[in-house]
Amino acid sequence: MKLAILLLTILVVGGAIVWLIDKLFYRHRDVEMTDESGNPEETTPQGCADEACGLRSICPSEQILAGECKQEITYYDDEELDRFVGRDADGYTPEEEEQWRDVLYTLLPADLIGWGQSIKHRGLVMPAAIKQEFLQLAAEHHAS
Repeated sequence: MKLAILLLTILVVGGAIVWLIDKLFYRHRDVEMTDESGNPEETTPQGCADEACGLRSICPSEQILAGECKQEITYYDDEELDRFVGRDADGYTPEEEEQWRDVLYTLLPADLIGWGQSIKHRGLVMPAAIKQEFLQLAAEHHAS
């Protein structure tokens, strides 16, 4: 019986400590979630229809390709794609699409978002088929 009381006391005291730490050190989370009048802020991305969207998540088709997060151009060993600047998504030959695919599937999953933003900032438009594959890979990586 004494052991049960001791374990219960440890659990209650531990829970109180965790609650205090959360309130003291992570209080900014509650502040960020409200506007000046104390009302909850809209945190879902606007204009995003992808199923991957949700509270504070990344919408692959809107935010990744729009490049809203990162403004600098980073190359991912894909300089050869710069020759396609100004090309429409439907204006690629199968061989050119394969060049895009070769780059896409050699990227690390963590580099997908940055690569999509880099492509956008460099004035490149992905071939339509590659864009769909890119969005699928980005959504899979985001979900994991």
